[in-house]
Amino acid sequence: MNKKVELLAPAGGYETMVAAFNAGADAVYLGGSKFGARAYADNFDTEQVLDAIKYAHLHDKRIYMTVNTLVKEREFGQVYDFMVPFANEKLDGVIVQDLGVMRLIRDEFPDIELHASTQQTVTGVYGAKLLKDLGCCRVVPARELSLMEMKAIREKADVEVEAFIHGAMCYCYSGACLFSSMVGTRSGNRGRCAQPCRLPYQLKGTSAAGETYPLSLKDMCTIGIIPELIEAGIDSFKIEGRMKKPEYAAGVTALYRKYIDRYYADRKSDMTVSKEDMDILKGLYLRTGISEGYYHQHNGRDMVTITSPAYNGTSDKVLNMVKEKYLTGEKKIECTLDAYLTLGEPMVLTMAVKKNGEEIYETVTGSEVQAASKRPMDEASIRKQLEKLGNTPFVAKDINISIEDLGQGCGIFIAVSELNELRRALAEQMLDKLTDKGQKESFQHKESYNDRADAQKGEEIRTDCIDKTGLFHVLVNTSEQLEAVIETIKDYTEKIRVYVDSDLFFKLSDWAASEIKAFKEEEKAEFIVALPFMTRQEKHDGTRDIEQIARAVQDGLFSGVLVRNLEQIGFLRDISFDGKVILDYGVYMWNGQAANMAMEFGKENFKIRELSIPLEVTFHEAKEIADSIIEKTGAIVSYNVYGAAPMMISAGCVKKTLDKCSGRLNEFNREKMTLVDRIGNNLPVTTNCRNCYNVIWNAHPTSLHKKLESIRNSGKFDYLRVDLTTENKKESIEILSAFLYGDQDELRNLDDKGYTTGHFKREVE
Repeated sequence: MNKKVELLAPAGGYETMVAAFNAGADAVYLGGSKFGARAYADNFDTEQVLDAIKYAHLHDKRIYMTVNTLVKEREFGQVYDFMVPFANEKLDGVIVQDLGVMRLIRDEFPDIELHASTQQTVTGVYGAKLLKDLGCCRVVPARELSLMEMKAIREKADVEVEAFIHGAMCYCYSGACLFSSMVGTRSGNRGRCAQPCRLPYQLKGTSAAGETYPLSLKDMCTIGIIPELIEAGIDSFKIEGRMKKPEYAAGVTALYRKYIDRYYADRKSDMTVSKEDMDILKGLYLRTGISEGYYHQHNGRDMVTITSPAYNGTSDKVLNMVKEKYLTGEKKIECTLDAYLTLGEPMVLTMAVKKNGEEIYETVTGSEVQAASKRPMDEASIRKQLEKLGNTPFVAKDINISIEDLGQGCGIFIAVSELNELRRALAEQMLDKLTDKGQKESFQHKESYNDRADAQKGEEIRTDCIDKTGLFHVLVNTSEQLEAVIETIKDYTEKIRVYVDSDLFFKLSDWAASEIKAFKEEEKAEFIVALPFMTRQEKHDGTRDIEQIARAVQDGLFSGVLVRNLEQIGFLRDISFDGKVILDYGVYMWNGQAANMAMEFGKENFKIRELSIPLEVTFHEAKEIADSIIEKTGAIVSYNVYGAAPMMISAGCVKKTLDKCSGRLNEFNREKMTLVDRIGNNLPVTTNCRNCYNVIWNAHPTSLHKKLESIRNSGKFDYLRVDLTTENKKESIEILSAFLYGDQDELRNLDDKGYTTGHFKREVE
């Protein structure tokens, strides 16, 4: 193993960055003034980012910028201009969530490394391979992955892996959490999470006393398994914490640096973490209790804080120790200055710096040295001016001064102002050389970003969709819901599409299969399999299920699949799946360029022609997105008008935490539970035991039944979708009657039930 693991530290501000480098970080990730997933961190303005890049490169370090939020259509034009100065300063890498932003940076800033954010919810080899093919050289997989899964991505996808090793843990798969935005306006996908997971909840039907925090995970601390992580092939160890203080970043970095270096110095040495070092870590803003995260377990009660999500009391002694040792300001580079002042000849000033064992020189030449008419300049006065390197990255270790008046005895003179100017110019030249400024071809700034819309191709795509169904599509999760749909649509005059959840697909009754076949033959309905929210290859290889579903599509009973994540897209692409592929709302299309990137998912027979509007955008934003998607790609667009929002998709299991595991003896069944929040709202929770994840649904479904007329009149959407999530058969029939048939009684019944209009008018920050 020749390449050593990178230690990557967080920086919410410039002081934190310097402290992290002083403590031994190889690289730092930071956010600029826009598009970063920690909107409430101090963050860096443009000049600070540029200074950070210069400083890092001067000391052979790297800077990665987080441009990892979802970008609205109307904001997208700002991304290019935002990135230009950082491209000019040779930014090392960008961590990205939005597919449109990824495409822009890949195409317009090819010298900047593209890193896929953990917000992209990469859960396996196929998703990682897909991102690599699209231009990413590094992925940050979901924090929920086991060490085995991380290793598989590194080896089989042949892409760099950056993995979290320390800090706070989200309960939900990153990028799949809508909780904060659904209960307010602060979206985790926009860097403004209000952390509702840290609030108390009760499991309905249990007698647990006192407040419980079943959604609050303990902080991760993996310092004890560093050898395992290195040997798994992880390329970059990432410390969480851009919202935390400089002492945290420096103190945590220093300790991980210590044990990483110990491993490389002697891999057979004792890697046991001392009690003293663990006490230091625990004194640096760690929550009550710590765990090693998901590297060795899928979930468990011992990973959850349960009784308190609060931080341990920080140790003033530890903070002061860290401050004195690492918060000491910018590190200066020692240099040697040589000044040659010979009467009648130009002044020569030389700087020498050692870098990687090599001596590097820079020289500047001034005007001709004059004979002194009054008081000649002496060595002390010249030295005093040359020592003034305070505003530069350099400090003079040695200053050698040679003065020669050629025996005339009059002494020499040079203006102090010129001496100072030569010193400044010399320092600037050396800085440019050490940071390779000007060595690479300068970035060519354009007037604006060319979005490469292809209207002719778009028209061809829309023409291809000749089997267009009626306006409404329906998604079902249970047998009861499927029965309700089959009974309700018998007299429906338009062809309808029904999405059947994959768990339900695997346990279809003979009656349901027969009805589906009849509808298919009569061309009254089209049936699509809705794939799971998460696909993993840990305990249950979800790709085998997808392969089985793909064969069923080829047999003709089902027409295609509704895709929920990148792993599924990558796998279907790999097997050249030729059925219909519809991207669900969780494969985020916040702008037309994201749709353009989605079109690049295609390969051979595998094509994507239908996309879904995200749940976190307003109706006005949804119309803007639809216009842009159609203009740029011609894809078919659907819009959800009913359904409870899946606020969290989690590897953690509420039932296992507060009760006991259901087991996987009957893996096709799901259990339904209810969490009660602190103000009495009932949040339905369903377990998916086949793929081992929970879905926490919104307390009230989003229902746009009062907005249907304006939605239909807009003419922006090809299809409107009704999602049945936790409803029983009777409720499902009522909802379908209201939306499909416009039944006035049922529409009034919807008014009487609790519902929300979601983000129809409520814009996320």
